[in-house]
Amino acid sequence: MKKTQIIVIGFLGLGLIDSLITFGFPIDFTYTAYSVIPHFTFIGTLIYLHDKEWLNRVLIGALIGALFDALFANTFLIYMVLFALGAYLIGCLRPWMCTEPRKFWIYWAFAFLFDLLPYVTLRLFSSGYPRFLTWMLRVEAATLVLDAATILFLMYAGQVMSRFFKIRDLREQKKVRQKIKRAKFSRK
Repeated sequence: MKKTQIIVIGFLGLGLIDSLITFGFPIDFTYTAYSVIPHFTFIGTLIYLHDKEWLNRVLIGALIGALFDALFANTFLIYMVLFALGAYLIGCLRPWMCTEPRKFWIYWAFAFLFDLLPYVTLRLFSSGYPRFLTWMLRVEAATLVLDAATILFLMYAGQVMSRFFKIRDLREQKKVRQKIKRAKFSRK
């Protein structure tokens, strides 16, 4: 399989995991029970796009967000804008992402902001929305734990995939060199 095919299948899988977790453990908007909001696709987008050029980040982030909107979230343009904005901002922080622990904390902060922005918006425009502490304890605490595990898993998966593609490229280069070498010996 080609690298782009594997990446597309991976993002479809992340979106499916997001949907399955949300279906299996629905979000309680009455805030009487604990809820978890998965962010596999958003975190995967950040990890994949952090080292790309700004225009590629924005366009790919918007495309992933639009597909997530259409296939999994049934919203219109909300995730497209949030994913594109997150993709742009993650690239702006590239100079500070020099170690793995820093990357982890930056991704974790983005996942928290991904939930905080809708909370603040709803809190400002809705009088019956719960207080910050209630929201933090009932929804965001478990979500942050799941986000931490997601980030660690996806960072590891990204490293494994980059090693896999590097090894595959080296093997292909070695085969090409061997073919050239055989062609030189066959002429003599």
